[in-house]
Amino acid sequence: MNYLVLGVLMIAGPAVYAIAGVWLSRKLLHGRVQEGHNDVCVPIFLNAGVLFAVLLGFMVVAVWESFDAAKVNVATEAISFVPLYRSSGNLPPEAGEKIRELIREYIHRVIEDEWPTQASTGQPSSKARKQTGDIFRAFGTNGPVTTQMKKDYPLSCNVLMQALTEVTNDRNKRNIQANEDISTVMWIVILSGAFVVITMSFIIYMESPLPHMIISALMAALIGLLLFSCLILSHPFRGPIAINSEAFEKTLVILDDVDRGN
Repeated sequence: MNYLVLGVLMIAGPAVYAIAGVWLSRKLLHGRVQEGHNDVCVPIFLNAGVLFAVLLGFMVVAVWESFDAAKVNVATEAISFVPLYRSSGNLPPEAGEKIRELIREYIHRVIEDEWPTQASTGQPSSKARKQTGDIFRAFGTNGPVTTQMKKDYPLSCNVLMQALTEVTNDRNKRNIQANEDISTVMWIVILSGAFVVITMSFIIYMESPLPHMIISALMAALIGLLLFSCLILSHPFRGPIAINSEAFEKTLVILDDVDRGN
């Protein structure tokens, strides 16, 4: 999707509609405006505008909070690998090195495979999911963390499993957030409200047509801009302001420091 073209259409389209609507309404109302026309139209327009502003404001805040929650969750998922990575050092060298290797492989899968997949389709990567399973299987019967190790290092194994479970939960949450969207019903309601408010601005009469067109066009463009903002914020892993994999890349840098004994 070309977001630049879509943005121009969503912002300029309502503005053009407003200008054309004002011009046409003035043609149709020419000579028919009675005294007290605005005394009736303006209060109705203001009430409709307030109702629409409340609805639009609620929608903008909701999608922004959802976007911010997805960003926080990504950071939490990425940084949770650091204590998991450190805790693996408490296991015997062979098992600890294998766990660290699997963790690094998973992060690389997320950066190199899962992030582009989520950006294009919103779906998780099967390779990254398999890598998560490999980490869990490391604690299985035939994994590098043997039954004897679990007996000898019960605390370390329990901490590792708890941390791994939390990371997996954050990953599942991220995959759900990647597919979240504003419901169709909500879009119908908000677009209908925008249409009503912009159209009602046509019948407010001003003596000079140019200021009337400018004011209506600016209001319509602002509504279009806010709706476009809602659209791009509703897809946290796609679009021009999509959440990137920087948190995971920084985690790899921290893991390098851990390997150096920091």
